[in-house]
Amino acid sequence: MLLSAATAAVVLAGTAVLAPLTANAAITAVLSGIQYDPPGTDVRTNAQINNEFFTVRNISTRPINLSGFRVADVANHVYVFPRGYVLPGRSTVIVRTGKNRNRALTLYWNQSWYVWNNTGDTARFQTPAGKTFDTCTYKAVTGRSRVGC
Repeated sequence: MLLSAATAAVVLAGTAVLAPLTANAAITAVLSGIQYDPPGTDVRTNAQINNEFFTVRNISTRPINLSGFRVADVANHVYVFPRGYVLPGRSTVIVRTGKNRNRALTLYWNQSWYVWNNTGDTARFQTPAGKTFDTCTYKAVTGRSRVGC
């Protein structure tokens, strides 16, 4: 039931706490930016690869469960949000291309090379079932290395 998922509350010790929105609820997360051309030379170091990233913003005040949601580029490199990942309300998560340990608002794709094309690309934000609900397209512009979506 979509309505009950969107309005569900968990009652703990007499205090009402809003449960995270699920994948079946209204989508409140959006692509908010892509750092597609990190400063410096494109070298194959994890530190430099981690300077490439995309961001997702929860525009709602409610947390949203992003378990299984995906972001893909035109070459079909696919990032899948980990099981149990909940993005708090009014928060932004950064997903870095390289490797490291996931933290609350910084996740890692664990790639060993760059994903986002410097000349232009399209990010597709998809539900766990593969339905695209948000996109971000950019073209290379001299002097620009990041795009807001």
